[in-house]
Amino acid sequence: MIPDLNLRGMATMGVLSLVLIFWFSRRTAATARPPQSGQQWSVTLRMFFLGAGFMLVETKAVVNMALLFGSTWIVNSIVFSAVLVMILLANVFVLLRRPKSVAPFYIGLLAALALNLLPLDLFLGINRQVQIGLSCLLVSLPIFFAGVVFAISFAQSTQPNTALGANIAGAILGGLSEYTSMVLGFQYLMLVGIGFYGLSWILGMRRRSQEGLQHSPADQGEQFRVEVAA
Repeated sequence: MIPDLNLRGMATMGVLSLVLIFWFSRRTAATARPPQSGQQWSVTLRMFFLGAGFMLVETKAVVNMALLFGSTWIVNSIVFSAVLVMILLANVFVLLRRPKSVAPFYIGLLAALALNLLPLDLFLGINRQVQIGLSCLLVSLPIFFAGVVFAISFAQSTQPNTALGANIAGAILGGLSEYTSMVLGFQYLMLVGIGFYGLSWILGMRRRSQEGLQHSPADQGEQFRVEVAA
């Protein structure tokens, strides 16, 4: 169960987040670009659920590695380093290959998330270096595919500030959803993450409309550079 104290905390954070989102969206409305088109809405929704899914994947990675190696700062450093390396590799891959479709990477993402349903005690009893390498690869592999989807989606956005804001708002939802581990257990917290990433794929499948959303190669290159810098 989720204790009442935690539910009250979740409600407080949720309400504060909604108030801040509403407040800043009103402040930026006067300087915003024209209203979002169907394509931009699909990108915004995709970025929102990508943020939610990332928070759950990152939390699951930290918990699993702590159960395998112990809860120490060294373990946390290894996990966060692996996550950052995967994000870097995803951005470099997008810069070099310039993929257009997110479908293959969503398939790889969902497959990697399904693999993370396996218990990490499978790695017990093997060589220490191999144990660290394989476990880090397993828990951080979804980040690579999610990072590629993020970069492609960001390049397709005509309102980058809205896309990044939606991603952060989704991360808040993902953080609140971590409390479902009290009901499901951390082993199956990844099911919630799979649900978020599945929604990001389904809701972001709308095709570009004919509303002037086509980007020139120069514009896309600039957006990719902004993403790498971020």
